[in-house]
Amino acid sequence: MNKAENQIMRLESKHIEALNKAEKWMFHSDFCPYLELKALLPDSSSFARNRFCTLFTNYYALNTGGLTDEFKKRYFEILFEEKIVIYGKPVFCQILTELSKIKRKKGDYAIPFSFVSKLVAMHLESSPIYDKHVLAFFGEKALDSSNNIENRIGWFVDFLDRVHDSYEEWAKNEQIVLILNNLKARDEELKKCHPNRLMDFLVWKVGNRKLLT
Repeated sequence: MNKAENQIMRLESKHIEALNKAEKWMFHSDFCPYLELKALLPDSSSFARNRFCTLFTNYYALNTGGLTDEFKKRYFEILFEEKIVIYGKPVFCQILTELSKIKRKKGDYAIPFSFVSKLVAMHLESSPIYDKHVLAFFGEKALDSSNNIENRIGWFVDFLDRVHDSYEEWAKNEQIVLILNNLKARDEELKKCHPNRLMDFLVWKVGNRKLLT
């Protein structure tokens, strides 16, 4: 068994059942904002940029986590710079290192793993989104703050690689194909999305609705 096979999470019947339930619980409000963001991103007009920032902030709850205006300003500057992916790989380390140096409202520091995964995902649709629901689905725990920043970022990148490879492998499963096709039938634009993004929607819904038992 090679390294790639080692890091792929094996789907059990409980996972497939939860994903199937998640598809049935999907609402247009779960994915339509993303589809609009995807359409807005190439438009560099002031109106489109303002609309994008407002929609992104609301959809991905950027007003939570005690983020400052300074953080959000730099965050969107990075997002619109389009230097997020180099030679097909996201520059997670550079972005996380820079943004983690900006204090939160209460004066402390944090590594914005989830928000940066969402930033990168706007430019590379195959790159998974990271949040507590993904961690729970994979039965993982993030490294705590007692570890240094290099180790924590290294763990994060390795974990997202595992999620990426798992999503791509799951998309070949006949039962998952059916679930994804049912989801894509909800909107023509979903048919143009990378399967990994569709898996993001489903895994988030599994966690949000507590469907994995």
